[in-house]
Amino acid sequence: MKGGRRFRLPGLRPVRLLFVLVMIGLPLSGYVLPFVDYLDNALVSWRFSAAPRAASGNIVYVAIDKRSLDSVGTWPWPRSLYADLIDKLTAAGADDIFIDVDFSTPSTPAEDSRLAKALADAGGGVILPVFKQYLGAEAGSQTVVTRPIPGLADNAWLSLANVGLDGDETVRRFELGGDLDNQPTQSIAAVLAKFDKAAGSYPIDYSIAPASVPTFSLSDVLAGKVGRPDLAGRSVVVGAYATELKDIFPVPVYGALPGAMLHILASETILQKRLLEEIDQMPLELLFAAAVIALALGMRSRPAAHAVALALAIVAAGEVTALFLQKDQALIIHTVRPWIILLVGLVLLLNEKIDFGRFLVELANAEQRNTRRLIERIVADSADAVIAFDDKFLVLNESASAAAMLALEPRGDRSRTLDEIIPSSLVHRVAKLASDYMAQPGTIHVCNARFSLPADGGGKHLEAAITISPVERPDGSGIVATKSFIGSLIVRDMTGRRRYEDKLQRLSEFDELTGLMNRREFRRRLDRLEGECHVIALGLHRFSVLNTAMGRDVGDELLRAVATRMDEQGAISLLGRLGGDVFAAVMRASEDCRQEWCAGLILDLFREPFELGGSMIHVAARLGICTSSARIGDADLWIQNAEIALDDAKRVVGSGWRAYDPVAALRQHQSRLLERQMRAALERGEFFLLYQPQVDLKTGKLVGAEALLRWKHPEFGLVSPADFISVAEASGFICDLGCWVLAEACRTAVEWPDGLNLAVNVSPIQFSRTELVAEVKAALAASGLPASRLHLEITESAFVDGSEQIMSVIRDLRALGIAIALDDFGTGYSSLSYMAGFPLDKLKIDQSFVREIAGDPKILAIVATVGSLAHGLGLKVVAEGIETETEWQMLAQMGCEEGQGYFFGRPQSSAALIALSRQPGWTLAA
Repeated sequence: MKGGRRFRLPGLRPVRLLFVLVMIGLPLSGYVLPFVDYLDNALVSWRFSAAPRAASGNIVYVAIDKRSLDSVGTWPWPRSLYADLIDKLTAAGADDIFIDVDFSTPSTPAEDSRLAKALADAGGGVILPVFKQYLGAEAGSQTVVTRPIPGLADNAWLSLANVGLDGDETVRRFELGGDLDNQPTQSIAAVLAKFDKAAGSYPIDYSIAPASVPTFSLSDVLAGKVGRPDLAGRSVVVGAYATELKDIFPVPVYGALPGAMLHILASETILQKRLLEEIDQMPLELLFAAAVIALALGMRSRPAAHAVALALAIVAAGEVTALFLQKDQALIIHTVRPWIILLVGLVLLLNEKIDFGRFLVELANAEQRNTRRLIERIVADSADAVIAFDDKFLVLNESASAAAMLALEPRGDRSRTLDEIIPSSLVHRVAKLASDYMAQPGTIHVCNARFSLPADGGGKHLEAAITISPVERPDGSGIVATKSFIGSLIVRDMTGRRRYEDKLQRLSEFDELTGLMNRREFRRRLDRLEGECHVIALGLHRFSVLNTAMGRDVGDELLRAVATRMDEQGAISLLGRLGGDVFAAVMRASEDCRQEWCAGLILDLFREPFELGGSMIHVAARLGICTSSARIGDADLWIQNAEIALDDAKRVVGSGWRAYDPVAALRQHQSRLLERQMRAALERGEFFLLYQPQVDLKTGKLVGAEALLRWKHPEFGLVSPADFISVAEASGFICDLGCWVLAEACRTAVEWPDGLNLAVNVSPIQFSRTELVAEVKAALAASGLPASRLHLEITESAFVDGSEQIMSVIRDLRALGIAIALDDFGTGYSSLSYMAGFPLDKLKIDQSFVREIAGDPKILAIVATVGSLAHGLGLKVVAEGIETETEWQMLAQMGCEEGQGYFFGRPQSSAALIALSRQPGWTLAA
């Protein structure tokens, strides 16, 4: 053409063509995006809620609600209850009755027969549900039909009761029917509405309000509170309403509804001629798209506000029209896709009015400028020192904080190089990173470096993050230099963090109160020592008493004073605090430095009093010493051995020391081992009981036996009670063990002849617990042993504090008919007030007295006096440890009623004791 001008058709612009294709393609694609479907469903639900309508009242909902469940008290309900319900509904003149309950499994024959009879009496007017279920989630999966058992199905009308969920797990539609055994079968909704079709799927009309459906509690129907005026001529749906039955489905408008109510709303949809239809909107949407395109191209010269106003008017008119079509004509219109087409048309119009390409370029340039300003501001205001440099190591930019952090001189107008503002060590790291980049260009190289600068009050600790990044930079000939880079230094002041880390390090190694090494650091340094040395554990005598009497502040002051004195002793190589009032020290072993000398040297530190809280206080110390012979073992072992020796030293009066004794340590180890194994041993049945005979000293006749606990350990064999009873008491396990002994002894003794009594030892710890009375009652009840045959024995230590609780327990036990004996009298505190002040029945003289009565007149006088006092107080006297006939006769002459010992019989099994009791006329005298 003349003038070189080129003519272009407006319709061929690429951006315009793209918008046109989008608007035409939306209707043609037939594909519904998830968000479009979601918005369409939301609009349909809104139209339902905007035009509500009431139910027809022809269908009644009999709800299985919480009140009904509570009145019956069990679920599933007996089928006779449904039979009674059908009878009442039929008698009230109800039309069709649908029971939304699964009857696919048999109940009892009587219950099934009762329900079948009620169904037959109803004359086929009862509808029971049939469910078609898929065995798998994949397409074409095999279906299985769940139907009522034959006896019920033969007397009812079967209908399909499936509830279908949409892709978003919401119920929106219902089926009119389906195939059942190759026969068309109607759904519940179609049957209740008496509809003549059995095929098709329709939306449920959720404009029908569920609250308008006549609803009655099933319990009220059974109680006769709902009668013929409420039910006559109406169809009845019986179904779950209570949340506990979990027959609840998510629905539009109302959130969630019971399955039975969904069947009612589907039936109401048919009854009210509200079978909602959906038309093919593609032709209309194509016409709409063409109109929008024409308007967009035709309104290019009009103000954009006119187009926006027109679009809003179209949307408002369209939504109003869709509302009335759905409300009055039962026609559902999906409007979201047309509104998307309209929105794209508005964008097309704006594109026609604006040079979009130029707009995007300007927008990008403005964003780039803003980004550059933002980065510069961030760099300038950063609390960290930020320095940017190029591949010639010239500083391009630096933050305001860099000068203060790196102690730089004012810059002025002169540009600086990197080596002028950072230490040489850091320059070398930057140069090395730049060299790495040159060897491998095009990738980002990063490293971190720590360095220090002198400062007031100590050094300043800094950390730098160095980054080398590739950058495209053309040279003079216009060729882009591939090895060009830009670098950055971000320097952070780590002085505070370094000091905090140093403090944490010190806290992890040293005791905060005394400044000495803690256990972990002491062990670590001890492990590194070479040669033989003495490891000493030191504890303060009665430190807890001092802490309580004078306060924790004074106690802390004492610990610091002890640490200071020990630290001043030059012979100590290592010094630490293990915890509490326990210190640890190490002294080199030599000919001159033996254990005795070391102990004396440290104990001498405590000869002078400590000034605490304005007072001079003498403090005693205990030492445990272990020598690391030839460094066999490790530090943990030596510290542990020294602490074991300290435990022995704590039994010394005043200041003192003990050396590590392997034999004593072995005993402690065995005690701890027994303590750990006791509970499992009881569960494995390793404990057992033996019974030592008790005789009437006057006649020699067997009158009872004392239960004695034994432990057969799989490794140690028979463990002495002297070894494990004290361990059990210290750990508190004696309560569980004593409860087992009591129950086992009572269970065994009930098989003995009626004249034999059972004596059981009870630990003072058990007596201090109120549960003892309940445990005794339980043992007697479980075994059937009369309470009068049970004698409980307790040692004097239980009465030391005169506890009212122990007095109460003893009174409760004696009220049951149980005798209480004071065991081992004379070996403990031996206060005669126990005999007078406590409710006792027997007093047992310890065997240590009994064995001396034949050879020591003083002992004989003591036993005779105690016996006389006991008789005067109405107590029976029992002697332990009788081993000779002489002892027996002397005790009998003193009036001692009963006795036991090896002379009468060793501890033996229950079977041996029973055999002994059955010997005719058995007495020791015979």
